[in-house]
Amino acid sequence: MEIIGLGINVPQGGKTKGIAKSAFERELQKLIEAANTEQIKSESLKEAILQGKEVALHELVLQSQKAKIALDLLIQIRNKLLEAYQELNRMQV
Repeated sequence: MEIIGLGINVPQGGKTKGIAKSAFERELQKLIEAANTEQIKSESLKEAILQGKEVALHELVLQSQKAKIALDLLIQIRNKLLEAYQELNRMQV
C-alpha cells in the first residue's frame, strides 16, 4: 500500500529512497540556506568589529536583526510542521 499526496509516492513505512525532492522541500532548503547566510554575515560583521576594523554600528545592528528574523521564521515553520505532524498522528484511520 502506498500513500499518495502532493504528487509524491511514499511507500508505507516512511522509506523515501529514490524519490525526487518536492517543491516544498526545495523551498524549505532555500529558506534554511538564506537563514544560514544571514547568520554568517552577522558573525563576520561582529568579528570585524572585534578586530578593530571600521564597520558602521548600524550595519551590524541591521544585519543582526536580519539574522534574528530569518531564524525566528525557521523556528515558526518548524513549529507549524511539528503541529501538523502531531495532528496527523492523532488522526484515527
